[in-house]
Amino acid sequence: DLKLIWKNNYYQKKEKKLSPSLNLAYQGNNLIVTDDLSNLYLINIKTGSLVWKKKNTSSFNSQIKIFENNFFTIDYENVLRSYSIKNGDENWNYKSENALIKNNKKNSLVIDDGNIIFINEVGDVNAVDLKSGDLIWQTPTQNISILEDSFSFIYSNIVLDNENIYFSNN
Repeated sequence: DLKLIWKNNYYQKKEKKLSPSLNLAYQGNNLIVTDDLSNLYLINIKTGSLVWKKKNTSSFNSQIKIFENNFFTIDYENVLRSYSIKNGDENWNYKSENALIKNNKKNSLVIDDGNIIFINEVGDVNAVDLKSGDLIWQTPTQNISILEDSFSFIYSNIVLDNENIYFSNN
């Protein structure tokens, strides 16, 4: 029926003027939000009340994936981060290679068989252990001449089908 359930603003006036871009995910009654102002927070989806709010060292630019009581996201420094849904504390982080020129496309993540898989800004596909944050495997998708000729790496979202991942790049 499109009736407004709740409406809350958790931004200061100066933050609101910057028109932050939000990334959203939910689990049960929890709405997880990250933004391009380095904020991450949890909102009760039924009441709209703020459960917790934290600040990261860098802005976020990825989808949010949830596994058990943790969520995963990537920031503009190309760092994959694992956070606790309960309190927003960081469990671990994995720093991937970073490109000189930033891509504005949201990074894509998929979860498969205890690993989180993502493409970093230089075109490497990475699989990281969900529990420890250790790198399991990494494979390049671009050769050196393409990287030198290209100002930015462009890729599609990652799609997971059984044991295969699919994506497209330049």
